Amino acid sequence: MSVAYSESSNLVEITEAPTTTDDKSFDLSAAQILQSVAVFILAGLFEIGGGWLVWSAIRENKPWWWALLGSIVLVGYGFLPTLQPVDDFGRVYAIYGGYFIALSFVWGYAVDGMRVDTGDIIGSVVAFAGVLIIFFWPR
Repeated sequence: MSVAYSESSNLVEITEAPTTTDDKSFDLSAAQILQSVAVFILAGLFEIGGGWLVWSAIRENKPWWWALLGSIVLVGYGFLPTLQPVDDFGRVYAIYGGYFIALSFVWGYAVDGMRVDTGDIIGSVVAFAGVLIIFFWPR
């Protein structure tokens, strides 16, 4: 809303604020939200899986082709975020960070037998709370 006063006519004019067509408010359907979650999980599996293959080849003396395969998987990971229905690159990657944290602990537990402790769980919950705030905050 705006208010304008004209001294020459002694009139006050009150007008509604103009609406813009560039509104980037949150407006995703349930299907788009599910797509977004699926892409985040798939991206996490690609990044963590690819990194784990390279790590295993270098640090645990697995065959050289594990590093090559891991590198190919990591290239695939680079393309996955383009499937997101959200247009803001920085926001997509910030949200993905929370998924990455939780998925890293799941991978460590399921694949490497890592013992997840209370700090890991609390940290993941806090990070995911941040994900929800960033993703669903009205804009």
